[in-house]
Amino acid sequence: MVKFSDAASAFKTLNGIICVYKPPCVPVRQIKHVIITNLCKDLNNLPDRPLEQRVEILGETNKPMEVRIVPNYADDPLACGPRYIQDDFRCTWATHLGLFSSGILLLGLNEGTKLSYHINIGRPTRAYKVHGQLGKATDTFFWNGRTMERTTYSHVTREKMDKVIAHMQAAHQKTMYQLSGLHMESQTTYELAAKGLIRPANSKLPVIYGLKCVHFAPPDFTLEIQSVNEYDKYLWTLIHDLGVQLKSSAYCTGVQCIRQGKFNLEHALLRKHWKLQHIIENMDLCRQILEENEQMLFQRSTHLM
Repeated sequence: MVKFSDAASAFKTLNGIICVYKPPCVPVRQIKHVIITNLCKDLNNLPDRPLEQRVEILGETNKPMEVRIVPNYADDPLACGPRYIQDDFRCTWATHLGLFSSGILLLGLNEGTKLSYHINIGRPTRAYKVHGQLGKATDTFFWNGRTMERTTYSHVTREKMDKVIAHMQAAHQKTMYQLSGLHMESQTTYELAAKGLIRPANSKLPVIYGLKCVHFAPPDFTLEIQSVNEYDKYLWTLIHDLGVQLKSSAYCTGVQCIRQGKFNLEHALLRKHWKLQHIIENMDLCRQILEENEQMLFQRSTHLM
């Protein structure tokens, strides 16, 4: 555990990436606000620098005068306010999570905002656990939408679901090569395909690399999805399409991000740990991970690392 003798030395270390766990139904901006507020509170509770000094001249002007140095009480926090405020921090997220999604969220603090930008344009793959329920369809494809229809699901078995999921994954992998920016019948495309999975040329088009059912207890089921360029509504639509192909209906009940690049749930800080000491320790951990995996910051290949 790192101990700080004063607030100034602690503030200088707050430059980097932190990994936190985002609860559902909590906006990312609120998480950012809570973390910065906690940092300001903890920094202001640490021992502060000594007050500034000012020169004071006493006595009559026609006689020898006394010069002395006294504390400048205009520099006292009781007079000028707390030393650290929210405007002293810069914070941005590497990739965004929707309001109803939960899971891993990477944030850049101060100089770490440059790292979060590189992670964002590097587009590391993310893994999700997407929970769904059979038998009902909503207008938003999520649990909070208005019910549009109800269907039976007794005919849906694990074998049928695995078969449909395999077809969906194959279709997405075909799309992966179509979005590579190369001609499908060219030699270059063949050589890229022989080496493994590749990234799409367009950063706005979602691509699914892995799709499997990890829990099936009708009407509830859970899919594990590995993808890039995805967003929450796209994952909701995926659950809806799965229900249609199963000749039933389905809607999404929850989305959890379990991995982003080399960061997983073990690295994420829970809400009770969004404090100065835990944040600095997590920042050191994230720095080590990024040093060991530079491809998260600088993508030099079209292939997935």
